[in-house]
Amino acid sequence: MGILCRMDLSEITILIGGFAIAMAVVGLLRADLLRGVIRSFPRSRNAGWVLAGLCCLLGAHEALLMNMGGLNGYKHFIYVLAPLVFIGSVTCLKELLAARALGGLLCLIAVPITRIAVFSDRPYFQVISAVAYSWVVVGIIWLMAPWRFRQMHRGLLEHEGLYRFALGFKALVGAGFIALGLLVY
Repeated sequence: MGILCRMDLSEITILIGGFAIAMAVVGLLRADLLRGVIRSFPRSRNAGWVLAGLCCLLGAHEALLMNMGGLNGYKHFIYVLAPLVFIGSVTCLKELLAARALGGLLCLIAVPITRIAVFSDRPYFQVISAVAYSWVVVGIIWLMAPWRFRQMHRGLLEHEGLYRFALGFKALVGAGFIALGLLVY
């Protein structure tokens, strides 16, 4: 997760745009594959474990960067607590769903992206900040109510026209982010 902190706003914007275009292309060329992944994702144990691990890593990284006042002397315990939280979440959490872990990751990943955007001193940094804040809103929804992942995608998966429109729009937005990263940031 330290890699993200070493990126500048232009690289992050291009990365987001490239990922959006790549997912749209996969969805258009292999609709059956993407639909199958989206349908099976919420209950995927492996995806839940991987995303929970990423959440623990990013959460530990952010906790180490944070000023904890009088507790700063105890930060070294984070190296012990993060693996324990991961082990506890994958063994004791009754409903560790991939959608819930993805929601947590969306909430956590917004922190360094917003920090980089705000301190970049670039025009229109608010665009990336708004995207990151929208990730937080969606992340909280999926974290607290993981069944909403399925509800949010049901209409897209059932209607071919809406599915293709959404993927085309995603590719267009991705191209806009790439242009923003190359020309403005």
